[in-house]
Amino acid sequence: MFVLFCKNMIDFQKIRNKQKGLFFVIAIVVIFSFVILFTPDAEEIVFGQGRQTESGLYGQITLEDDEQDVTLEEWRESRRMVIAQMGPYASNLGDDFLDTRTVQILREKALMEKLDIHPTQSDTDAWISELLNRGLESLPAESKPTRQEALKNLFLRYGAPYRSRGDSEEDVQMKGAAQLEAFARYQVGNEQLRSLGGVSGVLVSAKEAEIKYREDNLSYVAEGIFLNHTNYLPLVQASEDQLKKHYTNTLSEHRIPEKRRLSYVTFPATNYLDEAEKQFNALDVVNRDGFLTNYWPGITILPGYKTNSISALAKLIVPIRTNEYAGMKLEEATANIREEILTKSWGLKAGLASVEAYKAGLDFQKSVEATHKAQPALDTLEKMALLQNLTATTTMPVSDGNNPVPGLSGVTASQIFGLSITNAFIVGDPFSGGASEFYIASLKQIIPSRNRSYAEAKNKVTTAYKKAEGIKLMKEAGQKIYQSIKDGKSLDVVAKENNISVTKLGPFNSAGGVIPNLDNKANSEDFRTQALGLETGETSELITSSTDSSDATSEEAAFVVKLTEKIPVSREKFDSEFPAYLENERSSAAARGFADWLQRQTAELYRFTLKTYVEGEGTVEVSSEDGNSGFYKQGTRVKIIARPAENFDFKEWSGGVIVNTAVATNEVVVSRNTSVTASFVKKDTL
Repeated sequence: MFVLFCKNMIDFQKIRNKQKGLFFVIAIVVIFSFVILFTPDAEEIVFGQGRQTESGLYGQITLEDDEQDVTLEEWRESRRMVIAQMGPYASNLGDDFLDTRTVQILREKALMEKLDIHPTQSDTDAWISELLNRGLESLPAESKPTRQEALKNLFLRYGAPYRSRGDSEEDVQMKGAAQLEAFARYQVGNEQLRSLGGVSGVLVSAKEAEIKYREDNLSYVAEGIFLNHTNYLPLVQASEDQLKKHYTNTLSEHRIPEKRRLSYVTFPATNYLDEAEKQFNALDVVNRDGFLTNYWPGITILPGYKTNSISALAKLIVPIRTNEYAGMKLEEATANIREEILTKSWGLKAGLASVEAYKAGLDFQKSVEATHKAQPALDTLEKMALLQNLTATTTMPVSDGNNPVPGLSGVTASQIFGLSITNAFIVGDPFSGGASEFYIASLKQIIPSRNRSYAEAKNKVTTAYKKAEGIKLMKEAGQKIYQSIKDGKSLDVVAKENNISVTKLGPFNSAGGVIPNLDNKANSEDFRTQALGLETGETSELITSSTDSSDATSEEAAFVVKLTEKIPVSREKFDSEFPAYLENERSSAAARGFADWLQRQTAELYRFTLKTYVEGEGTVEVSSEDGNSGFYKQGTRVKIIARPAENFDFKEWSGGVIVNTAVATNEVVVSRNTSVTASFVKKDTL
């Protein structure tokens, strides 16, 4: 085992002789960035929802009749597996994805145990060797550390999250070797699971795939007569009375919705580089190594890189990385290097400067919330920012919806409209998705909804009225044309009688995209749908459609389509494309088969934790079809009832309850490990 070799790590030749494959480990140094360092507040943010971490439970695994609680450490272990799988992309995925994948890994590991899947040491070593061979090939020559340095740095990196007080560097290396091996064993086991569950892919026969390929690659040729409402606009007359009547009938369309604005203060990481550098200088060599190699894997070639100051490192880095720092003064290059080291996120760990910005933001948040709690007001944040010599910015007015708020990344309009004077704040999270700024935002202004006056809306009313009347005339003309076709006249004859043209269209297929010669005379997908539903020589009914992609309900065009030809795929195209198509169909079938199989096999293995807490005096009653044990299958609807004690009233829910928080009888749909808190207050305090 790798751990055994770590005991003699100084004697690298001895290790090489005992296990040749071990030294392929060095390539992981550039493949995975696996270390998670938590700030004092970050752990509560990363793990669970609400007060989940207080319980120490993160679900329950059921194997046969044995129910095993998932501990915080087991949850962390599986989450680290996710980080290892995702590599440098993990910080961009967000907590929801990571939590979901963590649960899936717990399920997979439980299923491996159930099916007695226990990868051998040789299987594990072979997996590592294969992966590492690819990694070594990808490393540029100038960035390759020695095998001794790479192996040592790799074990330190994997061992850092497990370091205990008083651990030596060798202790950390041994822990890292054990974690690397555990990850490799999981990966091998997962591949064996896939071999069991993905067998459906081989059941896709070549004939089945050929039939589907030929259907997907049929080409169609059609012809059509097209009308547009714009051709009838000159015939529309609009009097003042007609326009006013239209305005009254469509008053809801002239409503200006409520709008809101936020004021906010940001705490950019770059404003806290000095504080971050102090934290960097105080780090031990293991953690410092992690930040430095995360900045540049090739930094390990520099002598004493783990003990040098950032400015000293810069003097060594600039002459080597000439492509990046050519033409810069040393002071400028040093500033760039310093900023990148101190702000760059590392796995789930935000940069050191981001942590310092977060701390400053927390202090400001506490002062703002304390002031606001004493006397709620929409200008509290701006006043406190002024007192603390901070800059408060105000957003543009926004309407309700899920659209992002200009100027405040990560905030949506729907979040703003969920605020009230008493619940006025949105707090950013620099540890989710690798964000580099911490912000405190507060509801600034509510602009009430109102109706536009007729004078304000007249131009819009005129345009809308003429369009509506033009569409009516278009439909009337279209119905006459369609009736003529039903009576037996050809498209060419009908077109000539109405002084319009017949458009030849195609070839096109069912996959979507541009239809040759259509020229947006009607919505192309509407046209395609109608044409593909016809037999050769058949003509459709009169179809209304829209040429305005922003308004799918607007019937701005009408058409009649006749399918004239179906063209089979050519022999040359089939011979060149079908082998890859068949392979893809089988791979897709295997993937679908594995996913379905895994879901069926693991659905009953893992249950989520739902904890209940009380603030004040009262109780929480819990019931569900899955019992009331505190552990529930995914998707379970759990009914929760807050029952106040004598002389107390229920105030609100918090935690996993996000809808109707003031309603005592509520419901939680369990989809993650979470908690709910019922708050009760004395009756004379409301």
